[in-house]
Amino acid sequence: MSARWHFNPRRACDRMRDSANAAFFTAESLENISEALVREGIQNSLDAARRGESGEREVRVRIAFVPVPTPDAIEKTKALFGEVSEHFARGLGLPAEQSLFNGQTGFLVFEDFGTKGLTGDVTEWRLEKAECNPFFSFFRAEGRSAKTGESLGRWGIGKQVFSTASTLHAMFGLTVREDEPTRVLMGSAVVQTHSINGEDFQPDAWFGLRESLDQPVMPVEDPALIESFAKAFGLTRAREPGLSIVVPCVDDRVQPDDLLRGVVRNFFWPILQGELVVDLDYSGGSHRIDAESLPVHRTLLPPAEAAVVEFAAWAAFAKQVQKVVLSDEAALQPDWARSGEALLPELKLHEIRAQLALAQRVAVQVPVRVRPKGQLERMSYFTLFIEVCREAGYRTLFLRDGIVITDIRAPLLAGNRSLVVVENAPLAGLLGDAEGVNHTQWQKDSPKFHNHYVYGLQTIRFVTRSVHEILRRLNAGDTRGDPTLLINLFYLPENDGKPERSPRPKPGESGAVSDPPGGALSRPRKFDLRRVDDGFSLVPGDAKPETFPFKVRILAGYDVRRGNPIKRYAKDDFIFTRPPLRLEPKPAGVVVIREDGNLLELEIRRSDFVFGVTGFDKKRDLVVRAVEQHETNV
Repeated sequence: MSARWHFNPRRACDRMRDSANAAFFTAESLENISEALVREGIQNSLDAARRGESGEREVRVRIAFVPVPTPDAIEKTKALFGEVSEHFARGLGLPAEQSLFNGQTGFLVFEDFGTKGLTGDVTEWRLEKAECNPFFSFFRAEGRSAKTGESLGRWGIGKQVFSTASTLHAMFGLTVREDEPTRVLMGSAVVQTHSINGEDFQPDAWFGLRESLDQPVMPVEDPALIESFAKAFGLTRAREPGLSIVVPCVDDRVQPDDLLRGVVRNFFWPILQGELVVDLDYSGGSHRIDAESLPVHRTLLPPAEAAVVEFAAWAAFAKQVQKVVLSDEAALQPDWARSGEALLPELKLHEIRAQLALAQRVAVQVPVRVRPKGQLERMSYFTLFIEVCREAGYRTLFLRDGIVITDIRAPLLAGNRSLVVVENAPLAGLLGDAEGVNHTQWQKDSPKFHNHYVYGLQTIRFVTRSVHEILRRLNAGDTRGDPTLLINLFYLPENDGKPERSPRPKPGESGAVSDPPGGALSRPRKFDLRRVDDGFSLVPGDAKPETFPFKVRILAGYDVRRGNPIKRYAKDDFIFTRPPLRLEPKPAGVVVIREDGNLLELEIRRSDFVFGVTGFDKKRDLVVRAVEQHETNV
């Protein structure tokens, strides 16, 4: 009996079923198939980590991208699939004249170390005995997982990203574990229901050994075959526990730059904490992504994302004594409207303001009660980190057990960057149950979440709105004497008789609130915004600056019925550098150092400066913000 691929005949009573799993890894919130592969693969490795006595984990992942394989790898690939090439060709819907490989025999290797491997009885197939069997879940189940609680993945579908990344829709797994047998090799594939010579076959296939059709396919234990396989595909695993996955005939959408970017974007937190190291090997070189090299690799990300990763380098090591800890007793219900005042009394708000003023950053630990239905309530918490910055338009970044949840619809914030980190088990478990298959959102209708928790939906909203609610309460207080919490903002209404709205300042920005109708504020300021007929002017304030030059950033947008006017700016509205807008009066004592759509950055060089912009649509309400830029901010 030799190892080969096994397809099951389709019986008359079987439903015709073709998998749609690939659709789970093409969400808009995932950049590409490479990012999906990295997210699913690494989170599986982190879940399978061997932990020390104090719960620490040290996982190393090796990803090898080999688009041009060695002759040995090409020969091995053809030998593995040659006998069943017709099954795969029909199952993949290939024309009869097209080669199964079509010249595409490159492959990808994903290996993890510091993990347990796929433990469990390899012969088990019965559901009641296989629920907590990782080997069964990986090779024999779909939509079932052995993971619960705070595990990153729990849908039992994530592993399908490996076969999705193969043009053959196939993968192999070589695992070493403490259970007997200690080293085994098996393969799986999911194509389409197909027919050969009038006989129908199921879409699922397994590579291994089988004595008869009514028996499950067993993994390969033969040392010679395993050694031959490992050598052909360049596996580095010897006898260390863990899992090595080979993706044959890798899809050309998988690219090394995307793999590297996906590692940095999604797993910077466990990398910073020393829990994860990733080695990426490809024909153009190799990279090690660890805490030491992360500052270099974060430049692969857009500037806004890179700045958050840089901020996370501080947040990952913030000590408990540095955090503003909110009272457990005040966390009666996960609802900011009901519990906000109790959680954030003026004493705590003052403590947060003091941290922002002194260090330009703050960490706040927020308690929350978690109660699965039919179980006892457990106290949990999450930590949010806020840093004052110069930029506008940041969204809070959310992490659950170290992985970035990429598609949380939190409010857009200006003047700060922020992280919300959920690592404590009860809350991490609740949010994990609310995640969809690709772990990009917290969904109220997720089957593992809906109707499983008391105040479940309120808890999600409580977490996602936490930064916004804390900043709103900070801004609602008296900000005089705290220059880090001031902003210059006003509305230009269509009707001069309509009162101006003067929102409270936001954190991280220096300036002054423009004069309301009926009189000026007594607070001294370096500059002020003034309305003109079809625009605005920036004029000297009543506080003479001590040094020159200083910088001011201006953002503008037309008001909208819902949402942030500046966020909803469109280039069709206006561009500062194009007619009909014009700098009027002619600037004096001011240099424009940056122009970008609705953004201007100015350098003010003397106290009697003059600057203004006119030409805006008089029929629309204009919102303008002016913020002093501080060199100490990033």
